[in-house]
Amino acid sequence: MDYDTVVDSAVRHFSRAQEFQTLFPNAEHTIVEAKRHFEPEGWQPVNEWISRTHLHDRYVVWLVVAIEIEADGTISEIEEPELYVVEVHKVRKHKGERGGALWEAGFLQFDEGDWDRLVESGGDFAALEFDMTTDAPVDRFAACWRDTRPHRRPPPPDSIALKAPFRFMTSSG
Repeated sequence: MDYDTVVDSAVRHFSRAQEFQTLFPNAEHTIVEAKRHFEPEGWQPVNEWISRTHLHDRYVVWLVVAIEIEADGTISEIEEPELYVVEVHKVRKHKGERGGALWEAGFLQFDEGDWDRLVESGGDFAALEFDMTTDAPVDRFAACWRDTRPHRRPPPPDSIALKAPFRFMTSSG
């Protein structure tokens, strides 16, 4: 089964993807190669399910789940889902050779079980005691959103096996 078919099927059948899509209809979904450290095996390759959306031209909400993909394309989670909110504080044009943008951002990782609480609240971050700024969009936010889109690439080496969103949001420019 090809990659696009697996992602499309998962949005309809993988509960975490369905939940995210229901809360955030403008969501993007992808699967990337990653690594996780399991005991006692050590570093192991995994697939990472990533759902993400942008809110208020200031925030990027990420749901990240290590998954297994069966031969028939069925997805099952092998770790609890992790919820992150990245608040973009500033985006400026990069004057280097590659063009693009540079950004300053803060990362917030929620606790285990907070994804389920967010789903139960209908997507209200106040249920997680997080107060979003809704009336202060960041100039050039769209450039940051575009440049941090997760993409399929080889997993990072064990020494820097960062989970999404860190792998994608910290490599600006």
